Amino acid sequence: MQKFSLITKIFIAAVIVTGTAVLVNGLRHWNTNRPLELAALLIMTLIASLLKVKLPGINGSMSVNVPFLLIVAVRLSPGETLAIAALASLVQSIPALKNRETFVQALFSSAAITNSVAAALLAFQLASRQSLLGPLAITAAGAAFFFANTVQIAAVLWLAEGKNPFAAWLGMARLSVPYYVLSTGVAAIVCAAVQFALWGEALALLPIMYSIYSSYKVYFAAPAAAEPLRANTATMGATTGPGVQSASATIH
Repeated sequence: MQKFSLITKIFIAAVIVTGTAVLVNGLRHWNTNRPLELAALLIMTLIASLLKVKLPGINGSMSVNVPFLLIVAVRLSPGETLAIAALASLVQSIPALKNRETFVQALFSSAAITNSVAAALLAFQLASRQSLLGPLAITAAGAAFFFANTVQIAAVLWLAEGKNPFAAWLGMARLSVPYYVLSTGVAAIVCAAVQFALWGEALALLPIMYSIYSSYKVYFAAPAAAEPLRANTATMGATTGPGVQSASATIH
């Protein structure tokens, strides 16, 4: 079991507490005007959250639920949006739940996503108040979601695994920026179609996300498969020196 430093535990606790406070505040102002749309978006977001891709080079994964979370942020009330975000992240983490450590990771992931969606909501509301067009407001929401999410993950990788925070963030950005840009575009198109009562056209765009998931899975398969080989090579290189001592250090 991985041992976290005190500062890491404080940071994880702070993210969880902040996410919980944001969620509770949203639920206090719960307002449901379109229950059928709420149910449909909830189901689609939960299904999308189960489609995850392992990111090479870092201890993390990426799901294809971002466009759905952006659509939810635009179409539903803040309380509904934050509740769906928290549930979606928990559903995403359920398959990995094995012990106390993975349970804490699931709580952190859910809180981080909740905080990121809250940032997207705030950005969208501020952009809308500036009379920006819908697509521009959604772009602002997507950018806020991206920065809030990746900064939190980069920070915990820095504290828990000793990774360079800027290098970790830059690595995630290189891998995920194209996906975030595409997700924001899909969300903008779907929201525009729904606004004009073109639900059929909007729903026809959603299978694109499964295609993106399949493409990312194939694209990242080779780098992910190469990671154990590089680790084994490094271990073999380490044991070519003092022999037994290096092997003992590797086992510990």
